[in-house]
Amino acid sequence: MARNKKNKNRMDPVSRVILVISVIVFLGSGGYLAYKYFGEPILEQMELASYKKDYDSEEPSTAEDGVWTNKEEEKKEEEERLDDGTLASFKVIRELNKDVVGWINVPNTMVDYPVVQSKDNTFYLKHNINKEYNGSGCPFLDYRNSIKTDSDDRCLIIYGHHRRNGTMFATLKNYNKIDFYRENPVFIFDTIYERGKWIIFSNFRATTSWATGTPFNYIQTNFKDDEEFMKFVSDIKKRSLISTPVEVRADDRILLLSTCSYEKSNWRMVIAARKIRDDEESIDVSSAVMASNPIMP
Repeated sequence: MARNKKNKNRMDPVSRVILVISVIVFLGSGGYLAYKYFGEPILEQMELASYKKDYDSEEPSTAEDGVWTNKEEEKKEEEERLDDGTLASFKVIRELNKDVVGWINVPNTMVDYPVVQSKDNTFYLKHNINKEYNGSGCPFLDYRNSIKTDSDDRCLIIYGHHRRNGTMFATLKNYNKIDFYRENPVFIFDTIYERGKWIIFSNFRATTSWATGTPFNYIQTNFKDDEEFMKFVSDIKKRSLISTPVEVRADDRILLLSTCSYEKSNWRMVIAARKIRDDEESIDVSSAVMASNPIMP
């Protein structure tokens, strides 16, 4: 009887093999998930940092007591340009990928990346700057936009993923806090043709689906006249979670940073900024407050 009980509790060879395989798969899956969530993003950031050393960008300055001051005390000498008119600073990274059209750097966030542009708004959702398949993608400019200095595009749009590991555009959510906005109202977006500083005037939410609210079409690059453009700016301001004193004029160019918002399905978080004018030496945003009744999706 004892022998039979012992044999009854003993695992048969097939079950042993299945158990061993299950353990290997489990450990392998855990290792793969750990790599995808922690390892891969670290490697991506290291690779992008290596490109940054070849790109001579100015670091965005922060505001003191809510007042942003242009730190440039004197005009820089004319920058070196290549035969095609692009800034020589982009030479190395554009040898890697001709789709590179600029560089974006937002202070006190993880956003410090090259910006690319394709023939559609889908390719770089799942491809990195090397055009290799990658879930993090790469920040990209709307395919309809033109970054040439003589372009009449009034609104540029840059898309980026909101990665739960904090990379890509995830840390733009810092602008949900009024103190962070007052300290970091200005960011840099340089194109391959010119340097640019941009001041944020809105942080709003939008939806792409009637199932989760009323859609707001912010994906617009051109407008038929000044009135339509200013109406668009007004709609953006009414939706802002923060009420800012930043003025936008009909002759300004604006830039939208668009990413997913996880408050609800199909929502988008959008940071709207206008280009800082040549005659602006300082901008006071100390009076900015959280909006009392923003229009939500």
